[in-house]
Amino acid sequence: MNQPSFRSLPILRSMPPFPKRVPKNTPKRGPNLECEIAEDSKTILEIQRFRAQVFGGAYNIYFDDGIDNDQYDQYSIHVLVRDTATKKIIACTRVITPKAKEKLGQYYSESEFNLDEYLKDKKQVYEIGRTCVDEAYRGGKALAVLWMGMVPLILNQLKAEYLIGTVSVNLTSSHKKIIATEGYLHKKAKLKDFTSRVPFDLEHYLTKEDDFFSFAEHSQLKYHKKDVPSLFKKYRRVGASFSKEGYFDADFNCVDYFVSIKVNKRLLFKLNVVCKIIEMKKKKS
Repeated sequence: MNQPSFRSLPILRSMPPFPKRVPKNTPKRGPNLECEIAEDSKTILEIQRFRAQVFGGAYNIYFDDGIDNDQYDQYSIHVLVRDTATKKIIACTRVITPKAKEKLGQYYSESEFNLDEYLKDKKQVYEIGRTCVDEAYRGGKALAVLWMGMVPLILNQLKAEYLIGTVSVNLTSSHKKIIATEGYLHKKAKLKDFTSRVPFDLEHYLTKEDDFFSFAEHSQLKYHKKDVPSLFKKYRRVGASFSKEGYFDADFNCVDYFVSIKVNKRLLFKLNVVCKIIEMKKKKS
């Protein structure tokens, strides 16, 4: 059965690029970060404004009313990290529940990849998405705190059997990230044939962007792991599989890769260890 072909897109306007927020002083990245789950509409609106600010700065996109929202938000569990010193959100993600599939006909990632065969007969599938971190906190512990906060939710409350989602590479800054990501995935990650609805052609993109770029020379170059977005590395460490080809999102000027994780015994063991660490830290605090 064919899935409906709609996209969950922000409302865009012909406006000047959204200014990046570049703080004068980089804040601390230590024990002042705390994870929580949004429990009211006010907090969810705060998250949507935060997402618009981060995505707007990163992708030069203007969001109508300064809010990034779509039809999936109402079928999601929203997880966020705050800096306890400022009380401001500095990272967030959302976990889309199976109810979205029932009500909307598809998960968000199905608008970018053909997942009919993969999702067939699978139950307890949850989708992680819209993950973003304040620029001032990147490279620190923000993502780790966010993940640590999600683990008990996924393991104990949701009883998830499969986790899916997409991970993005921003094309607005330089070629380094996409070259590094492609090299990292093909040399380090488990790849599967998830078909992209708008396949990204790395060679075509690079030669189009730079008339003097030689793809033959690029194939001999070593990628730099530091240029690979952190989420790719974190997903790979927990046994994720990635799509061989990316999806080109023209609206955000980025490339998305599909990610799938089976919550098997090995992963459950790792997650249980994380849960115990979280409990120990709570008792000490």
